[in-house]
Amino acid sequence: MPFHDSEFGLLYMNRDRFDFNLHFEQLFFSILPCTLFIVCSLWRAITQSRKPSVVYAPIFQLTKLGAIITYVGLQIALLIQVGMGSFHVTRIFIASSVVNLVAALAMVMISYTDHNRSPRPSILLNTYLFLTLLFDIAQSRTLFLLSESTPEITYSAVFTTSLAVKIVILFLETKSKNKWITWDRDEHSPEETSSIFSLGVLSWLNSIFLQGYRSTLSMDDLYPLDVALHSKQLHDRFLANMDYSKLKGDSYGLVKVLVKTLLVPLLLPIPLRLALLGFTFCQPFFIEKLLDHLSRPEIEANVGYGFIGAAILIYLGMAVSAALCWYLHHRMRAMTRSILVTEIFSRATQARIGADDHNAALTLMSTDIERIRLGLRMLHNVWAGVIQAALAAWMLYIRLGLVFLVPIGVVVVCFTLLGVLVNFTGDSQRAWMTGVQKRVGLTATVIAGMKNLKLSGLASTVSSFVQKLRVEELAAGARFRKIFILAAMLGFTPMLISPPLTLAFTRASLDTSKVFTSLAFLMLLTNPLSQIFTSIPELVSGIACIGRIQAFLECETRHDFRQVLSNRKKNLNFTEIEADTGSSEIETAPDSTMISIKNGNFGWKENVFVLQDINANIEKSSFTMVVGPVGSGKSTFCKTLLGEIPMSRGSVVLSMRCPRIGFCDQTAFMWNGTIRDNILGFSIYDEKRYNSVIQATALSVDFAKLTQGDQTNVGSDGITLSGGQKQRVSLARALYLESDLVILDDVFSGLDADTELHVFQRVFGPGGLLQQRRTTVVLCTHSVRFLPFSDHVIALGDNTIKEQGSFKELAEQEGYVQSLGIRDSAGGDGSEAVSETAASKERTEAQKDAQGSPDGSPGAEVNLDDPNRATGDKAVYKYYFLSMGLLVAFCCFFLAALWGFFTNFPTIWLKFWTDDISSETRSHSHAYYVGIYALLQVSALISLLLLGITLFIVSIKRAGANLHHDTLTTLIQAPLSFFTHTDTGVITNLFSQDLNLIDTELPDALLNTLFCVFQALGQAAVMPTSSAYLAISYPFLAVLLYSVQRFYLRTSRQLRLLDLEAKSPLYTHFMDTVRGITTLRAFGYISDEVSKNARLLNRSQQPAYLLAMVQEWLNLVLDMIVMILAAVLTALAVRLHSNSGFTGASLVTLMSFGESLSGIVIYYTRLETSIGAISRLKTFNATVKPEGKEGEDMVPPGNWPQHGSVELNNVSASYQ
Repeated sequence: MPFHDSEFGLLYMNRDRFDFNLHFEQLFFSILPCTLFIVCSLWRAITQSRKPSVVYAPIFQLTKLGAIITYVGLQIALLIQVGMGSFHVTRIFIASSVVNLVAALAMVMISYTDHNRSPRPSILLNTYLFLTLLFDIAQSRTLFLLSESTPEITYSAVFTTSLAVKIVILFLETKSKNKWITWDRDEHSPEETSSIFSLGVLSWLNSIFLQGYRSTLSMDDLYPLDVALHSKQLHDRFLANMDYSKLKGDSYGLVKVLVKTLLVPLLLPIPLRLALLGFTFCQPFFIEKLLDHLSRPEIEANVGYGFIGAAILIYLGMAVSAALCWYLHHRMRAMTRSILVTEIFSRATQARIGADDHNAALTLMSTDIERIRLGLRMLHNVWAGVIQAALAAWMLYIRLGLVFLVPIGVVVVCFTLLGVLVNFTGDSQRAWMTGVQKRVGLTATVIAGMKNLKLSGLASTVSSFVQKLRVEELAAGARFRKIFILAAMLGFTPMLISPPLTLAFTRASLDTSKVFTSLAFLMLLTNPLSQIFTSIPELVSGIACIGRIQAFLECETRHDFRQVLSNRKKNLNFTEIEADTGSSEIETAPDSTMISIKNGNFGWKENVFVLQDINANIEKSSFTMVVGPVGSGKSTFCKTLLGEIPMSRGSVVLSMRCPRIGFCDQTAFMWNGTIRDNILGFSIYDEKRYNSVIQATALSVDFAKLTQGDQTNVGSDGITLSGGQKQRVSLARALYLESDLVILDDVFSGLDADTELHVFQRVFGPGGLLQQRRTTVVLCTHSVRFLPFSDHVIALGDNTIKEQGSFKELAEQEGYVQSLGIRDSAGGDGSEAVSETAASKERTEAQKDAQGSPDGSPGAEVNLDDPNRATGDKAVYKYYFLSMGLLVAFCCFFLAALWGFFTNFPTIWLKFWTDDISSETRSHSHAYYVGIYALLQVSALISLLLLGITLFIVSIKRAGANLHHDTLTTLIQAPLSFFTHTDTGVITNLFSQDLNLIDTELPDALLNTLFCVFQALGQAAVMPTSSAYLAISYPFLAVLLYSVQRFYLRTSRQLRLLDLEAKSPLYTHFMDTVRGITTLRAFGYISDEVSKNARLLNRSQQPAYLLAMVQEWLNLVLDMIVMILAAVLTALAVRLHSNSGFTGASLVTLMSFGESLSGIVIYYTRLETSIGAISRLKTFNATVKPEGKEGEDMVPPGNWPQHGSVELNNVSASYQ
């Protein structure tokens, strides 16, 4: 047949040659992909030209260009042959040759630009080369089959040569450029340099899998986070789209901003999801054609090979398109978490002090963010499921007629009921999250204040109240879970009820092919809708959590009411200062006043002022002391000078901008780090300055007594230090800052008289540090004996300034200062009172040159040598089942077994039915088969309902309450030394993240694992019915699956543990920040804290992101196993000419067998990683010993003590 075979029509297929029409191939295999490539290459070249060069490999680049130029030459040769008219050509033929040449020239451009400016092989070029390579192979075969004359054979030979050159180009273009990249490879993930093929099969994960299998993983072993996922640049993009003024009043305002920010990552998976949809729809057509051929006496060899090839192509396409689709989707989910966590933290640093939303913010960062990630998990399945269901309904209409409306009707009814349920989802979700927020917030407060609780004897009372909150939280969560169970029932109802109803009402004549093909389309119609029904509550829940975050972002932020003169400190960066102080500028002449307050009224609530009619001036380089009785407003006065009071009237004017103010709060703020970290903050270490500060604050004496000196960890909220030590560390931090203004609130509280005198003389007295620096000092204090040393005294009382002036003036007036009876001793040498003995003991240790940064917050010790991190601990399951009750656990397994039977036996029942239909005499009526079929399906639905109630209502209520009670009891009874060595973030994580896993992911993973295991067992029993030879492969399949899950679980389990552990420092840092927000803002550390949060967030993203990726790797591997099974099943069917009924049952079962296999390993992995929460609680309860030892746990009578005394003789005490 000559090249001009178009008389048969464009869509004509030659069945004898088992080949396409040449014009069809040139149009769809050549012109269309080449045109798309040309358009995309122009856009790519423009965007890449603006990027810097990151690769230097000129020889390799010339090699690639040489190969492409050779390919261009061959395309020119082909075009010349077409133009010579040696054989008949059509317009499509000519267009194909021209477009191929232009595309070849575009390849030169893309290869050149992408080589230097892209760290990875060009995705666009490699995708084009791979797809057109497959198309060209088909065209080359067609051309040779059609060639008759010598010119035609020559053209075919040149075309085949160009095909060979294209293979060489593809090989060169896919080669990694790792060794030629100019950046530091240790700071970048191999993902950033992977080709499209490496991304498609996730081979860039191989090294992490091997390392996880051979050894125990630590955070340092993980790949660095992809630069595109770094929180700072993502948050900058988010802020560019955010307008806080438009957020209020728009319920979905934050959702819209997120969509706008992440529009490209959100849309990228769509083409791949459509490709997956196309491959999925090929399955029922494949089943239909195969069953039609099996019903014939013989099957041609070419047709048989075609079916085997089609099976491989369909299932391979599904595997790769799914892997790429979910790879891109997981990146979008990681970006969403990064943006939201950064925004929550950033907004928390701008919150007003006194606002009661810090605990809420912690819940938002942990529980709500996880709910959002969970809600986004099936996002692309929602819209794709609707399209799939519509197409499946159309296919059913073609085969069964109007009866296709039956499943549609079932879907509509279920969807309507789901819509009613969704109306209750938001309220129940908010009630549940509010309960979680109350409990977690109170628990975090209890953990932070455990020392005071134990001293006050209120620990057991508070424990009972927290447990009560837990019970109330579980009750609120049960209401949400009931809605979830009903939604799941509605989701499975179309899948289980539609087939018997459809077959009951059909009037079409049924045969084996029609029954099983229709069943396949019914699966494609109902399965995605089931996923939609179960996904919508999760999606709505996620959107509700985004709404909660939006509500937090809408809360009022701190407004700095202070004004700053504009003619001083011109060298300071205005943007930085505005970010730190928020103060406005006014034009005025300079004078000697540092701070001026006029007609000031200040308070914490609207129209309720703690201080009224305040008029005062703080002179530069002066020492001002603020005194007054308890509750007179001294702390409020300090916060006024910092601009932290939410309600203010009048004016507070600073003569100069003070981006950094040394401030000591009444309750000393401590980072969870070393003493040196707390003193340095984010300042650069200077040995001379550091030594002078610790000597002035008498900390050198304390360092001499501590084993680790200034490297001693202070614990959460400084729990290892005494009150006086914390005050002096806080004072040392303010002194080390060397700021122009220092504001101190009751820094002498907790200090003994000698230490107080020492600190005063060295810091405030004549020749003290602050006088030497000529620093402006405001000291609010109860230590009135130092008033004579001040330059100015402000006495507060009755919500105003009672008197102010120098001490000498006020001592001569009748007023508060005179009533104190203090004599003027400022002229004496007060330094004589300093203990010479204490001074002689002062010493410091050699210090290292380093930049201070409170990054090294310690946590719980992680035992990386523990083999259970890789292999798991099966005893944990027993612990979990005992917490829910053994009877409940048995019911779960029994109901899951019923589900496996009732969902698989109906397929065999259909085979019996179709055999009866094809027999000459019917043994039973249509109603008989439909009735039993419906009974089996309804029974499956009932078993699902009972299993859901058992796991999601009964077990969660029992296990959740029991596990929380045991852990809380262990916490309350723990010795104080435990809290000095354990990070509060680690402990809080047990009561937030781990209990959240137990309430959500763990029961969900257990239910789905049981589902998939028993369903797969049933499917494995059904598939060999078409050919007993398939059962021979089961032992090999079992070994393969065991090897895959063993290889996979050793890595994924460790990644999950690292994921949970990496979140603890993030939460600890957040709690530290909100607790010391006033101090951090005064010191100008907010930008440093935001940067630190970004580092901790990026670090916590590493295991979370890799865990999502390795789960997709598992999906891909299991899909490949299903592809092998499909190919084997098809080969056995066409070679052995199997029974069409059993083959139909096997193929329909195979459609979901892959999902069951994936589900077993994926959900079992989730179960193993989620059970890690139980393991941590179990370990916590087992390893933390109660402080009440034998003989020390007596409970005294209620009237104790009636009399007695306490004697301490030669007592020594320490925390370790």
